[in-house]
Amino acid sequence: MPRRGRAGAPGGAGGAGARLWDAMEEGRLTLRAHPFACAPLPYAEMPDDLRAEFASASLTVMKGDLNYRRLVGDRMWPASTPFAAVTAYFPGPVVALRTLKSDALVGVPERALAELDAPGRPWRTTGTHAMVQARP
Repeated sequence: MPRRGRAGAPGGAGGAGARLWDAMEEGRLTLRAHPFACAPLPYAEMPDDLRAEFASASLTVMKGDLNYRRLVGDRMWPASTPFAAVTAYFPGPVVALRTLKSDALVGVPERALAELDAPGRPWRTTGTHAMVQARP
C-alpha cells in the first residue's frame, strides 16, 4: 500500500485519509479481501468463513452499486421496503454506500420516491443520485 505521505489530498479529504491511515497503522481498521468478492452471488449465499468474518466485525462497509445489489439480492423490491428487513440475514452491522446505477433499491420513504419520480426523468440508473444506508 502506498504511504499516506505519497497519496495525500488537500482539505477535508486529506484529513479523512490521514485518519484512515492512522487507524490502519494502529490496528483499529483492517482491510481484507475474500475470493467471494469475485463470485456472481448475493451476500445471502456467502460461505461460512466469510460470514464469520463479517459477524466478528464492528462494522462492514459495502461500497458501490454492485455490492449493494448483491447485499439486497439484486431483486426488484418495492423501493420503500426497509433496508433492515432486506439485509436482516447479514451477520453484523452493515453500511452501504452507493451511487445509483441500477433499479435495485430499498429503504426509500414513499414521500421521497414521489418527489424523485414526479419530474418523470430517470434517477435510479443515471449515477446522479447517491445514498448511504445502515443497519446496526
